[in-house]
Amino acid sequence: MWARPRAVKRGDLVGVCAPASAVEPERLHAGASALRALGFEVRVTEGATARSGFTAGSAELRLRELHALFADPDVAAIVCARGGAGCGWLLPALDPALLRANHKPFVGYSDITLLHLYLGRLRLVSLHGPMVAHDLDTGAFHRASLLWALTGEGGPYATEEGELETLRAGAAEGRLRGGCLSLLAAAAGTPWALEPHEDTILFVEDVDEKPYRIDRMLFQLRQSGALNGVRGIVFGDMQGCAPRMEHDFTLEDVIRQALSGLDVPIALGLSSGHTRSPNVTLPLGVRVRLSCGADGARFEVLENAVT
Repeated sequence: MWARPRAVKRGDLVGVCAPASAVEPERLHAGASALRALGFEVRVTEGATARSGFTAGSAELRLRELHALFADPDVAAIVCARGGAGCGWLLPALDPALLRANHKPFVGYSDITLLHLYLGRLRLVSLHGPMVAHDLDTGAFHRASLLWALTGEGGPYATEEGELETLRAGAAEGRLRGGCLSLLAAAAGTPWALEPHEDTILFVEDVDEKPYRIDRMLFQLRQSGALNGVRGIVFGDMQGCAPRMEHDFTLEDVIRQALSGLDVPIALGLSSGHTRSPNVTLPLGVRVRLSCGADGARFEVLENAVT
């Protein structure tokens, strides 16, 4: 059974930390102001603007602050400042008992995919969505899906009919898992890899990856067994991943070829993560439906993200 966190209420305290790359203070301040405008109190950790090489301080500092936000009963939810790189070094030292005992909404994407994989292995629902200094700061986020995922207000997210492109027809339901493709591939072979499961709708997104790298990473996931039992796959916008104009193939061709023989519905264009559209918040670990037809595809969240 997957556990859902308790819903956040307006006026509750949201904690902000930087588990990965270094953060620009101006963007962090702007994003925190956006969270306050949504009706939440905000606490930014002291080390969020630290810097050690390309990361937001040492792994020890980032781990300590992440653990502290989970442990603090006054903090109702955690939103990451940004992704980038560095989360992997936190995984060996994360405290699973602490995370289970203090489950709360946890939001982020990109390098934060590694933390989502960790929480997924604990069967804890988490939120693939906008970050404070990288979406909230510019207003480039889907307000309704974020508030629904945090508070339960409104209804679950669904795309409009035909909004997504069908790459392979069919329909399936399952539990949503996934995240940034390059991180899913990097985790293969580690204790935190995406686990094969027959009840999965896989969400995959990335940015500025050349088509041959998309092919290579999908190959890695398939050969590692991570896609065994997957019932459907929905890709994000995949911005910057298309081949050059002079090439005689498309990104869609690359995806179809890499996933040939996998008889499941496949769609493209869900605007969560690295996207030009407002960043949609997706609850990883809840049940969803993917329907792919000749006129386009539709993605629907079927369960609440919070209790």
